[in-house]
Amino acid sequence: MFHAPHLSANVVHTLAVATRVCLFTLFAHGEAIGQIPTFIVHGMSERCSDITQLDSALSSDYLSFFAEWTEKDYADAVAWAQACSDYGWHIPGRPRLPLLDAQRVKALGHAPTYGISSAVAPLTVASLIDRASAAPQARLTWSAMQTLPSDGSAVIGFDALVTSHYNETLPDIARRYGLGYDEISRANPNVDVWLPGEGTRIRLPGRHRLPSGLRQGVVVNVAERRLYYFPKPNKNEKPVVITYPVSIGKLGESTPLGQTLITAKVEHPSWYPPSSVRKEHAARGDRLPAVVGPGPDNPLGDFMMRLGFGNGSYEIHGTNKPVSVGMDSTNGCIEMYPEDVAALFAMVAVGTPVRLINEPK
Repeated sequence: MFHAPHLSANVVHTLAVATRVCLFTLFAHGEAIGQIPTFIVHGMSERCSDITQLDSALSSDYLSFFAEWTEKDYADAVAWAQACSDYGWHIPGRPRLPLLDAQRVKALGHAPTYGISSAVAPLTVASLIDRASAAPQARLTWSAMQTLPSDGSAVIGFDALVTSHYNETLPDIARRYGLGYDEISRANPNVDVWLPGEGTRIRLPGRHRLPSGLRQGVVVNVAERRLYYFPKPNKNEKPVVITYPVSIGKLGESTPLGQTLITAKVEHPSWYPPSSVRKEHAARGDRLPAVVGPGPDNPLGDFMMRLGFGNGSYEIHGTNKPVSVGMDSTNGCIEMYPEDVAALFAMVAVGTPVRLINEPK
């Protein structure tokens, strides 16, 4: 895609100490602002210093605190609680996570269930276990940030099982748990994509093999349709990786491979569709204007990071069609869920190295 000259964006420093462990969620995500880890829980921005609010609500059965919480809200709260385990206070004999799980069961009527598989073998769900009985290395939180394995292992995350509800589609579930369309559809070949039905067991393929090579900056594995961000840890912090599903270039308009960097960041970008794209749309009876301004019709979404390839026509950006994330559907750009690109945009600076690779898993 071709764009008009961009506006420069302020560089936002990276990341968080948060141990946002064992993948996914799209945005239980401990988002780092400056050097203070910040978590989005039930639409509210929370820090470790705010964890006493959760402790108070759990200890006093303050039900209004949890009013209208969803499964994702509880998963986000678990990520918050685990990352901030050294903050707040705990009732003797009644640790925070079991209380949170008990509140989830009370509110939603079911306990969280997870299927754990070995680190490298194909998925064989031997049993469903709860958090209390999980092995320490399989910390069960839905988060995009994970601590890098201390043993040098290249495998992160875990596979799991969840139960669908009558009004959900597979893309809905994929987005909630930080997965792309192809990932979840291939993991559930016998499930109707658009109507899984009430009570259907859905496999979440959350186990990933880290890309080879230097672990710094942004790495996009086009074969996996997944982006990895390796922020530089502060002193005494454990190194982490943050990973998101992405869309890549479609047949005939492949995403380029190689080493580059982020050359610009633009919030609320305009889209200047190239002539080839305009002709393609016109052939379908959908005439595009020369410029599409910010808003719901803009396929770039609200955030765009330009890459240094070629003449700057390749970008990492959001989308106005989230269901396409995880597909080979772009004109060569890297496309992300709106909430994911917003998080990445806040964490990376102009000049951040970006490496695009093709490593089949």
